Amino acid sequence: MKYKKKKNENRKGGWQVWVDFYPNYVIKTPKTKKEIKNRITPYLKSIGKTNEIEKQSKKMKEDMEKSIKIIKKNKIPKHFIGNAEFLKKGQIKQDRVISLEEYLIKLSIENKIKEAKKIIDKVIKTIQTLWKYGIHEKTFKFNQNFGIHNSKIILMDFLEITNNQIKVKKQLAKKPWGKIKDFEKNMSEKILDYWIEQANKNLTIKNLNKLWKSNLK
Repeated sequence: MKYKKKKNENRKGGWQVWVDFYPNYVIKTPKTKKEIKNRITPYLKSIGKTNEIEKQSKKMKEDMEKSIKIIKKNKIPKHFIGNAEFLKKGQIKQDRVISLEEYLIKLSIENKIKEAKKIIDKVIKTIQTLWKYGIHEKTFKFNQNFGIHNSKIILMDFLEITNNQIKVKKQLAKKPWGKIKDFEKNMSEKILDYWIEQANKNLTIKNLNKLWKSNLK
């Protein structure tokens, strides 16, 4: 008699990795290019970009590999990246944190806007601290790629980063953080407006030039 394999309810699949959850930490296992392709295909089909499936699958795999190399060589204090440890077979161990999306939605429901704004201020400060180490998180999805742990902001997903200042300048000029309302529907608009306002004010090319790699000199 064959038994159906029990689904691991403590595992979730992101765009680039499988995440296994434990009480105090997570283990991330990089996906193969085929697994990434299977994950992004439904989304690209839904927006009419099936011609980009192969290209985007390859890019996401390469982004992940480049980002890991950047982190391994960087001198950033480990607590900013969830005390990441690089294990065998490419796996990554990190502190288990609460995603900012989950945390800020909770504050939205409780109408704790003032407290949420303080969190956004910490996110901005953390982004600028990353700049001081020559690291830039490219997606600006603060709600999904950052988390909170012991009241500190953590870059929990560092698989889409760059250490190229010229690329960062080009991105800042486009102000991509303004698109947050397109995909974040469950968070208070007051919080999202505050994020956009503070990002416009603080994530500038002038500040980038002043802060970039300043902690590595």
